[in-house]
Amino acid sequence: MNVSDLREELDHRLSLHLNDDYGLEESWKKITAILSENVIKTIDYIYNECTDEELFWISEVFSDVSEIVQSKEFVQALRSRFAQVTRETYDQKSFKSDHMRNWVDYDEYVRSVSMEIDYAEGALHE
Repeated sequence: MNVSDLREELDHRLSLHLNDDYGLEESWKKITAILSENVIKTIDYIYNECTDEELFWISEVFSDVSEIVQSKEFVQALRSRFAQVTRETYDQKSFKSDHMRNWVDYDEYVRSVSMEIDYAEGALHE
């Protein structure tokens, strides 16, 4: 997994209009491909490099990645990394995207990311 490619695609994804269905689908496909190419490196990224904001945005494709990689360790890494986001450490004002700064408070963040992790776990065939 190439972290700079992922961050570049996340920047592109954030530049898209929320109603650009085609653009969003294409971006999600690219993010999914990047995260799925090497699950060991992806797990390392999640544990060691993934920011709270990146975790939120990549959560959009957790179930797609999980469907491809079929890794309990991937889902465990998501849960472990997500557990590090607490009300005390959540810094909404520090996020790059206007959407995150203006609309995604801690409660919305928790609701959204935890739901996506549950979907990822549901995508496992075991």
